[in-house]
Amino acid sequence: MIQNQGGVAPSEASPAVSPTQQDGNTRSADPAARGFHHLGPHIGFLLALLLLAANMRGSIVAMGPLAEIVGIDLQLSGVQLGLLTTIPVLSFGVLSIFAPRLGQRFGLEATLLTMLLFIAVGQGLRATGSYGIMIVGTIILGSAIAVLNVLTPSLVRRSFPTRVALITALYTFTMSTGATVAAFVAIPIRNAADGDWRYSLGIWAVFAALAFLLWLPMLRYRHKGPAPVSVTQVSLWKNAEAWWLALFFGCQSLMFYTGTAWVAKVFIDSGISEGEAATLLTIFNVFGIPAAFAAPLIYSKIANKKLAMVILHVPLMIGIPGFVFATTELPYLWAFCMGLGQGAMISIALTLVGIRGADPQTSARLSGMCQSVGYLLAAVGPVLFGALHDLLGNWEAALSFLFVIVCIQMIAALRAGSAAKIGG
Repeated sequence: MIQNQGGVAPSEASPAVSPTQQDGNTRSADPAARGFHHLGPHIGFLLALLLLAANMRGSIVAMGPLAEIVGIDLQLSGVQLGLLTTIPVLSFGVLSIFAPRLGQRFGLEATLLTMLLFIAVGQGLRATGSYGIMIVGTIILGSAIAVLNVLTPSLVRRSFPTRVALITALYTFTMSTGATVAAFVAIPIRNAADGDWRYSLGIWAVFAALAFLLWLPMLRYRHKGPAPVSVTQVSLWKNAEAWWLALFFGCQSLMFYTGTAWVAKVFIDSGISEGEAATLLTIFNVFGIPAAFAAPLIYSKIANKKLAMVILHVPLMIGIPGFVFATTELPYLWAFCMGLGQGAMISIALTLVGIRGADPQTSARLSGMCQSVGYLLAAVGPVLFGALHDLLGNWEAALSFLFVIVCIQMIAALRAGSAAKIGG
């Protein structure tokens, strides 16, 4: 039995002998069914996976730096403008639960390829500059990325069963880098286009269209098959271990989106200048990138998974209390630690989804459950954080809420990191 880097033995995902070989047929087994145990011959597939990851956040994040100018140009209310950034997260929460069925019915490669096309279409509609059409495009975009979010861990588990931690680290790193690049280039592209912000959105439609074309050869790996009978009989929604993992995923999602939305504002209201607050937010986002890459590798190398979780939570256990109780004392340290912690947590959450499912089909369903719960919490978090501030007129209660969430996350993480299989 082959062990992966996380200490998981994915026997269902990578059988040593294919059914065709058992029948005496010497024809080689479908590589998508048995998984790639050596990266070298399949580097093209890996690069295609990373290209997919680069499209999973950039299209959404590009709207953030442009929000103010878009609102002014289209004369939008705060609610109207908020929909352009909130709809994708809500789509993640509402639609994630249905994504595994698409992958099972049409095959992972075919489904992911189609979602790349939908991203191109959705982002193209967002670049039209007509608010009604932009809303339609945002719904299409958010729905497509919701499916990618859920099925990518299953693709990793099935196609690279002995390298789940490494491949998850690579694609999470690429996803985070894509988001950072999108935020960084949005304003320069707008300025280069004589102030026309539509080009900053449209370029991501072109990038997704190119990714779609480059992904076409991946259809030769297309694999779909009936879910094992044992999987269909198990409800993850009644599984306590699945709920611990979903709670962990939800807490880290809530922390990230709340931090992205409010960290700069909290620093400004505490007396830090707007320029310095923007720098602190940049630190929060940028240092999440190397953490997203390193965390799964660190986790896979530590035999005691509870100890691994404690170690990976150290930056958050420094950054969150510091941010909450001593906001302006060492702000750069708090931003640095929170960035490291949040980057590590999303990567670990995706790794656990990939390795804890009893088989690739269960991993897909587990991913759907965790991301549905997680992104619904993520959509609520920033709103609740802001509502607590508005209701009480200060940040104390809102920041205390953040501290409570990270404590719950830590508890859930210790349970979520169990080596026991879920389902199957």
